[in-house]
Amino acid sequence: MATPYTRARPRSEATLRAEALLGRYPNLSEQELAELINLFPTLSILDRALMTADSSLSGKLDAFDGDHGRKLKAPLSSLLVFLAVPVTFALVTFLFLLG
Repeated sequence: MATPYTRARPRSEATLRAEALLGRYPNLSEQELAELINLFPTLSILDRALMTADSSLSGKLDAFDGDHGRKLKAPLSSLLVFLAVPVTFALVTFLFLLG
């Protein structure tokens, strides 16, 4: 039995558009596919989770991720730069505390 969920805020236009495109996947034009690929990184984690939990979208989302998942992930260089700041801060703090 599914638990009903009341959204705290309405869905954004980007989320509504992504859901509409995903609902028609894989029958999308090249332009629509490019739009969906560009929209996906802008969606909130909550919106993506709700799409995953939606039985009408979950299978298409899985297929979309399987076909285009590499285009949706952050590049390794971006992740390394993102992690470099806290690691550098921790290292400087550690060296400062040592003496």
